Amino acid sequence: MVKQIARRDFLRYSGVASSALTFSPFFLERLTAMAAAVPPLTTVYKVMNGADCFQNIAKLWQLLGGPAQYIGATDIVVIKGNAQWPNQGYTHTGCIKAVIDAILAIPGFSGEVLICDNIQGGGGGSGTYGFDVPSSSRTNNWPTMNWTQLAASYQSQGQPVALVQWQNDSTWRSPQSLPSFSVWNPAGGNGWTRYFLNYNGRNTYLSYPVFQSPLTPGRMIDMKNGVWENGSYTGRKVKAIFMPTLNNHSYSGGSQDYAGITSAIKSFFGATEIFHGAPYISDDYVWNGYYAIHTSSFTQNDALAAGTLVGDFINNLYAPVLYITAAIYSGWFNRTATNGAAYTNTVLACTNPVTLDYVACRDVISPYAAWLNPDQNNNTRNQIVGCNSQGIGTIDPSMIEIVTYDFNDPATTRLDIDLEVRDFKAGTATEQDVKDVISQYMQGQ
Repeated sequence: MVKQIARRDFLRYSGVASSALTFSPFFLERLTAMAAAVPPLTTVYKVMNGADCFQNIAKLWQLLGGPAQYIGATDIVVIKGNAQWPNQGYTHTGCIKAVIDAILAIPGFSGEVLICDNIQGGGGGSGTYGFDVPSSSRTNNWPTMNWTQLAASYQSQGQPVALVQWQNDSTWRSPQSLPSFSVWNPAGGNGWTRYFLNYNGRNTYLSYPVFQSPLTPGRMIDMKNGVWENGSYTGRKVKAIFMPTLNNHSYSGGSQDYAGITSAIKSFFGATEIFHGAPYISDDYVWNGYYAIHTSSFTQNDALAAGTLVGDFINNLYAPVLYITAAIYSGWFNRTATNGAAYTNTVLACTNPVTLDYVACRDVISPYAAWLNPDQNNNTRNQIVGCNSQGIGTIDPSMIEIVTYDFNDPATTRLDIDLEVRDFKAGTATEQDVKDVISQYMQGQ
């Protein structure tokens, strides 16, 4: 079993003692090599108890090394939030703003930032919570603006930020075989690429949107293949950052429903066509003999199916570059009950949804709702295990590194040493700065 390397062991193996440091090139290279030699753990970054969501997200970006580690200066960035429910049920607008502000500050950024989701029913238009939620339904959220107002505010400042509410395509295209793709040609305007498969004896389809940029006429955004303009793909990349909530999916406290938690894994449901209501199709659950991702799991009362199909999505359609869970409030009772949510004041990030949900459920929400603890045999765990079974992430605690910054009890991490050594090499930090951070790190054990 691989375990995390201890603080003192890390420094001892690198030949360092906090009382006697030498800053020769050999030492710096050895320290850097030791950091690289630490067993390859999956890292979850967690920031808690900031003065507000903006301080939390700013620190989270610092731990992540900044948005330029994930986003290029010319990329089209899709911020996929959860828009379905009111109050804490939709992604915290202030967290979205803080993420966007950091992206826009990337030197020379000339891309676009698009705030997106497909709500259940996929009909588009007004009356949806995250997009145009009224003030009366922003409890446990950012009260200042909804998503539409936020995008309008950026545009009034000349910033390339817009809103896209994805809409279902009611045109059926039969698959030639299973599994197989039905690829949408951007020349046809807005549409969906679909992946057909058989899961657990059920014909099922997954899909992702190809859609017109609201900022650049003629520019089509293909979530998998990139930007299409003037009749061809340009090579410009589309990067997705998923920003889920952290809520109990059930409507009753003290229990969970078929899905368990609604967070990073389940946020993929809104990245697909989700026929369930308007625009109406012949059957609310089955369309020409095929189930969508939502209905395939919901009608089987099967959290394992929900997670497994998300894993299929990631492996066959596209993978976001980053997931940021906006757990400023966590709805332990359900998604919408304002008196059943805890002020957890936490944001978390990871490059996969499995490990992110495992840590968020175990450490952030289950202290208020023990029935959501993924270490128990429950639907929350089943959903996470289903996605993990497709080779996504890890739920082995010995393979997980949690880099935590708590504003109420700040501590130095090994990442701080890496950053300080980098700054020293660049000439922006002194030997004493590095000694100080190593000393702080040693005292933290």
